[in-house]
Amino acid sequence: MPSSPKFFYFQASANALGGVLKTPHKKVVPSQASSSLPPVGGHATARTEAFNCDEIVSCRAAYTRISGTEIEEDGSWATLVTSVVEGLNILDAVKAERIVGQISIEHPADGGSPTFSLAGSHFDGLSLGGRDVSPTLNSTLLGIGSGDGLGWPIFQQTGYDQAVKMVQKAKSGKNTQWVGDRFDWMTRKPKGDGCVLCSLVDGIDQAVPGRAFGHVLELPHFGKILLGELLVCPSSIQITMVRAELGCATTGNMGVAMARGGGGTYPPS
Repeated sequence: MPSSPKFFYFQASANALGGVLKTPHKKVVPSQASSSLPPVGGHATARTEAFNCDEIVSCRAAYTRISGTEIEEDGSWATLVTSVVEGLNILDAVKAERIVGQISIEHPADGGSPTFSLAGSHFDGLSLGGRDVSPTLNSTLLGIGSGDGLGWPIFQQTGYDQAVKMVQKAKSGKNTQWVGDRFDWMTRKPKGDGCVLCSLVDGIDQAVPGRAFGHVLELPHFGKILLGELLVCPSSIQITMVRAELGCATTGNMGVAMARGGGGTYPPS
């Protein structure tokens, strides 16, 4: 019996800014510049000009861009997802001139495991708690020195290595039990097809208010800031360049420069 023809279904989406406020009032911060790709591929883009939500979170402009296509030379499928925020301000404690989250994915024609790239993701003019910072990006996840895409095992190992360092550092401090509660599960290497959390950011070298644990900063009288957070599964990847968990007079959660991509061939092999 001849094999069934295979069709590729793209899965990609992005939004530049959005979240939920709990106090001083319950309110949804509407997603800005949201876009998604049709399953057949193509191109999608969205843009938002100046946005301000109650002087709590604002940006000068934001846009997203997604492309998905079949590569004629070898029959593989390529996806590129980009999310950009310019002039970010969250409670005057998190500021940035420009933040870019970008992921590219290549699915081979034979239906094998995809490869990923995070090239292009970066922070420009980032300020945390009134201090200018330049986060240290993970060279392996940026693909520095490698012409190949990133595979699933690389993210598994990176997540494990980062979590071990974060939990070990927290053990030497006071009132840091939350670090272990939140990240200790990542110190146990996942089995099978489970997803992993890791980060494009290894840490912050500059002195900043509060305490830094790898890509996570606990900022006094503000809350927690997570940089370059990645949720990676064997066939998909999601990046959130800034995740702000507000824990002061204003509470809630914000996501900045978020991009996600995946997809696969059907019927499955």
